[in-house]
Amino acid sequence: MYLGKADVNTYDKGAGREFLVSNGLGSYGFSTVIGANTRREHGLLVVRPNGATQHSVLVSKIEETVYEHKKKYQLSTNRYKDLVYPDGYRYIQEYQGNPFPSMLFVIHSILLKKSIFMPQGETCTVVKYELLAAPDKIKLDLRPLFAHRLNCDITAEYGKDDFSVLQPDGSCVGIQGRGMTSYCCTTTGSWVSKPQWFENIVYEQNDIPDSQQISDNLWSPGLINVEMSEGDAVYIALSDKPCKYTVAQLEAMEKDASARFENVLERANLPALGNAEQDMIFSSYHLIDNREHPISPIYSGYPSVDFKARDTFVALPGLTIATGREKIAAATLRAWMEKCEGNNWVMPGRIGQDGVSIIDGADNGLWFVYAAEKYMTHMNDAGDNDDIWKSMKAIIDHYIDGINELGLTCGKDALLSVNSEDPSRQWMDAIVDGEPVVKRKGCLVELNALWYNALKSADKIAGTYSDTEAQKKYSDMAKLCAESFCKTFWDKETEGLFDWVMPDGSAKGEEIRPNQILAVSLPYSPLTDDMARKVIRLCWNELYTTYGLRTLDPRHDKFKGRAEGRADQQLKARFRGMAWPWLLGQFITAFLKYYPDKKDLGWIFIRPFNSHLRHGCLGSVAEFFDGMMPYRPHGDVLSAMALGEMLRVLYEDLEKE
Repeated sequence: MYLGKADVNTYDKGAGREFLVSNGLGSYGFSTVIGANTRREHGLLVVRPNGATQHSVLVSKIEETVYEHKKKYQLSTNRYKDLVYPDGYRYIQEYQGNPFPSMLFVIHSILLKKSIFMPQGETCTVVKYELLAAPDKIKLDLRPLFAHRLNCDITAEYGKDDFSVLQPDGSCVGIQGRGMTSYCCTTTGSWVSKPQWFENIVYEQNDIPDSQQISDNLWSPGLINVEMSEGDAVYIALSDKPCKYTVAQLEAMEKDASARFENVLERANLPALGNAEQDMIFSSYHLIDNREHPISPIYSGYPSVDFKARDTFVALPGLTIATGREKIAAATLRAWMEKCEGNNWVMPGRIGQDGVSIIDGADNGLWFVYAAEKYMTHMNDAGDNDDIWKSMKAIIDHYIDGINELGLTCGKDALLSVNSEDPSRQWMDAIVDGEPVVKRKGCLVELNALWYNALKSADKIAGTYSDTEAQKKYSDMAKLCAESFCKTFWDKETEGLFDWVMPDGSAKGEEIRPNQILAVSLPYSPLTDDMARKVIRLCWNELYTTYGLRTLDPRHDKFKGRAEGRADQQLKARFRGMAWPWLLGQFITAFLKYYPDKKDLGWIFIRPFNSHLRHGCLGSVAEFFDGMMPYRPHGDVLSAMALGEMLRVLYEDLEKE
C-alpha cells in the first residue's frame, strides 16, 4: 500500500484513510494516516486486558513539533468543532503500509520518517522517528496524549479527573488516571514536565448524527525533547507496563515485525498476484488471535474485536485456508467444538471475554458444518480429524431432534422451522424500540439452505469414514429436504425464493432479500439448475450493488439505502437496504458455479474493492456499505466476514488455477 502526496494533501483525504497495527493478542494501534483521530476507538495503544469485556484507549496519539533555525513546524493534525489545527498533514509526502505503516514528512530539505509497529505478543506500540535528511541539527518535541477510557466512551463523560505522573525514571514516565496505568519510554531525549489538556477534539467518523457529534478531552503530562542530526533515530515505546527496551531490542523487534510480513505471501495458498490481494492477506493477520489458548483464534473485526460464531465460520475458509494457516483453522474449529459440546451440542453465537457462551442464532451450528467440511476437504486427510467428524454428527443429529433452546424443530418434511420472531435467531438481528427490524418466523430460507448443505456434507464425509449407517440416514434426509425445499420456497411470481414460510403455509415472506442466494452458492444446492439460474438473475437484477448485495429490494416501501439520520434509522437501514460484501462473495460463487466460463465477470464484480482498499482502513474490507450512492462504508472497518469472503472467492473461484 502506497499513497502519494495527492492522496493526503487535504484533511478529508487523509482523515478518510486509516491504518491498523496489532499484536496478535487483541491489542492494537488504530488511527488515520495523517495522525488525526476521527473515531472513539482510535488510539496508538488500545488494549483489552485478560478478563476485560471492553477495550481501553490508553495512549491516544503523539503531537510532534520540529524546530529548525528558530522556526516551528507542527506535524500533528487534529479536528476541533470549528477548525483543523494544526494542519501537519501538509508536510506528508508519502505513506507506505508494508511492512508496517510509515509516513514521510518533508519540510524543505528536512526529511523525517515516522514508522509504527506492534511487536508480536507484546502489549506495546513502538513509534520510530528517523531523520533521513537535514542540513543541520533539529529539535523534535514529542508530546504523548493520554485518554485512559473505554473505547466506547469519551472523556467528557468522566469530567477532568486528575491524572498523576509516576516518578519519572530516566527515559520512562508512567501515567495513572481513571483506574488505568500506561507508560511512555524513549531511547533518547529528555523528559520535560508541562501538563496540558487538549479539549474538544472531534471524532467525526462514528456512525452518529451530526447533531450528536462526539468530542473528547485528552491529557498530556509533558513532552520528550530530542535533538537529532541526519541519520539519527529515536524510538518511543507505549505500553501498559514499564518497558525499558534498549535500542538493540527495539531494532530486533522492528526487524522481526518486518520479517513476519515478508513471509506472509510465501505461506499463502492464494497466489496473490496483485497488490490488492497482497494487502488483503496482510490485513487478515490482524484478525487472528495468536495466544496459546485463545477464546477463539478469529476475531469478528475491528474495532469490535469480538468472538462471534457466524462471523468466524463464514470467514474461516478465506482467512485461514486461502492464506495457508491450516493450523489456525483446526484450532478455531476445535475451540468452538469444545464450547458447543459444553452446551449439549448447541453452537453458541458468541463467547464473551469471560468465556461464557451466549446462545442465539439458529444457524450457527450449520455454519460450523460448512466451515468444517471446507477444512476437511482441503486437508484431504480424514484420519486426523475424527473429532471434527464426530462433532459434525452430534450437531446435525441435534438439529434433527430439535433444539428447545432455540425454539427450533425439524418437521416431517425435513425442513427446519424457528417458532419465534426473536431476531437473535437469525443474522438480521437488529431491534429498534423493542421491535425486530426484520420480522421473520417459521422456515427461513438461508437456514434451510444451510441445513441441506450440512446433510449433504455429512453424507459425503460419512462415506470417507465408511460409516454406511450415517451415510444412508443423511442421504435420505437430504433427498427429502431438497424436495420439500423446492416445493416450499419457490415463488413462481418472482422466479426466486420466499424469504420465509410458515410450516402450514399460512404466511410467507414475499419481499426480495439476499438470503436466498445461499441456496445456490453453498457447496450443495437443493435447487434445480433452472431454479438456481433464476435466483442468480433475480439477485443480480434487484439486489446487486458495487460493494455487496442489498438486504432488501429497493422498490420495497421499507427500503432504506443509506445509514443516515437518527441512530434508530441507521440501525433499521442495516437490514432494509444496506449492502453486505460477504453476501457479494456468496453471489460471485453462485454465479461462477453456473457460469464457469465467465470468470471475466467474476473479476468485474470484485474489482471495485481495489479502490475501497485505498480508503477507510487501508487494505481492509468494511462490514457493510450504503446500498445506494455514495456507497459509504459502515460498521467494522475491517470485517472478518467481508475480508474472508473476498479472499475465499479469490482462492476458490478466481485464482485457483
